[in-house]
Amino acid sequence: MIHTFAIPDKNLNTDIFFKDTGWDLYILDGQLCISGDCTKKEAQDALDAHNPPAPKEPTVAEKLASVGLTVDDLKAALGL
Repeated sequence: MIHTFAIPDKNLNTDIFFKDTGWDLYILDGQLCISGDCTKKEAQDALDAHNPPAPKEPTVAEKLASVGLTVDDLKAALGL
């Protein structure tokens, strides 16, 4: 069964949701979908209870590493 909902204004994590419920969580055509062996109420209750941690903001060093640089490389390029 697939149940559709308005996309909530909160963090969602499909992997954690599946691990916790065994149901798939995805967005299709602007709707949040929960697919699995559940009622609409069970799906809504699981969605309400789903509160994964916010994604971690990468550090400056991590951002630089993503393009192959280090903090020391940046300092050298800036003449610092």
